[in-house]
Amino acid sequence: MALSCNSTLFPKPFFTSCSSQTQGTHFSNLPQPTKQDPIFKIKGPSTLSGHITISGSKNASLPLLAATLCCSGTSLLHNLPNVADIQAMASILSSLGAKVDAFDGKMMVNSDGVGKVEVDLEEMKKIRGGFFVIGPLVARFGEAVVALPGGCNIGKRPVDLHLHGLRALGAVVELRDGKVWARAANGRGLVGGKFRLDYPSVGATETLMMAASMADGTTEPEVVDLARFLTDCGAWIEGAGSDNLIIRGKRQLYGSECVIKPDRIETGTFMLAAAITRSCISMSPVIPSRVSCLIDKLSQAGCKISRLDQQTLQVSAHPSHIGYDLKSFDIKTNPFPGFPTDLQPQTMALLTTCTGSSLVEESVFDNRMTHARELQKLGARIQVSGSNALVYGFDEGRALQGSRVIARDLRGGVSLILAGLAAKGTTHIHDIAHIERGYENIDMKLQNLGADIQRLTLTPVPHLL
Repeated sequence: MALSCNSTLFPKPFFTSCSSQTQGTHFSNLPQPTKQDPIFKIKGPSTLSGHITISGSKNASLPLLAATLCCSGTSLLHNLPNVADIQAMASILSSLGAKVDAFDGKMMVNSDGVGKVEVDLEEMKKIRGGFFVIGPLVARFGEAVVALPGGCNIGKRPVDLHLHGLRALGAVVELRDGKVWARAANGRGLVGGKFRLDYPSVGATETLMMAASMADGTTEPEVVDLARFLTDCGAWIEGAGSDNLIIRGKRQLYGSECVIKPDRIETGTFMLAAAITRSCISMSPVIPSRVSCLIDKLSQAGCKISRLDQQTLQVSAHPSHIGYDLKSFDIKTNPFPGFPTDLQPQTMALLTTCTGSSLVEESVFDNRMTHARELQKLGARIQVSGSNALVYGFDEGRALQGSRVIARDLRGGVSLILAGLAAKGTTHIHDIAHIERGYENIDMKLQNLGADIQRLTLTPVPHLL
């Protein structure tokens, strides 16, 4: 696609040479490795082949775990990914008094013993998704005290929409001392109300859906897996998947059973791994309709994407299959069904290896470009202005070069893994705890596809940095 840019949007050329980026003096901000600081070491370039099994969705699991607080009795969730964020949410539930048992990719939660309505501050610092519990706690117990959420620093993610909705459901909400204090105004529980979300926030919709499912009356706010689970627990929800929801609250919900759907962001990440390494791999289980936006973009670039059966996709970017190199394309992130913001960093990594120039527009978060600086250390040519980036692909004969980089957030971190797979030489990725918050055994999965990636624990050697 032809690309024209306003010079005021990208006023400063950045073209930093690959050689200058690999000098030791450019890594003064790298963390000193400790015994508690594992890294990923990747030797590239890699060619991948084989089949990968997609884990359950982290983003779907977190609100579903929070929703068990709405229910009397025991809930059983299947296919949860074994990642740090899920462990953190289980810890939050346990700290409130719920009984949580994890085994064989399943988690059994009984919230009948919940005796607290204030979430421990240290637990909340670990995970932004912990804020989901405010809706169920106020709905079932009439009050909640929840610290403002932690998680990745990718820009402003205000909780205003959550609080506006809770007020519409009859809650008195105050923000003080870095915590949200919420209680039912009538002293008993929430009541039905009408409200509109100014922005289609997934998190706010899920929080308020849980709250409204136990409110007294009917609610019309502006996320399908959670709605199905709550419905199975006894809630009445109409319009899931549309712009409008009608929820008739019930006085009591009961534990149910749920199978977590496959992670569409992990699916997209491995699709992009096949593309950036010019390889051919298959993956399952997947729900193609949930990654249709990426399928369209990769097809536009020249990838061959085949549906082998109802739940299996094959992605090929191997030169012998497509006959030419991948072409650049533009993306602009938007809420579903638009291009996922959680795939923007990984897509940017791919675009640095395509022919031509690409425009990346981030319209969901205001600070989701920090990975661009790390990709530049690998020789990528990227020019950032605010929430937009102009990505210059490589001409024939040029390639990314291995270097030392930092994973500054979850999705930005995994984009560095993809870039490392395509780069010549060795790439060391620090602060990989960010990546392991959301990807289950990503190093072992890539090893099974043929990648040379190791998870190492280093003893401090300052002179290397």
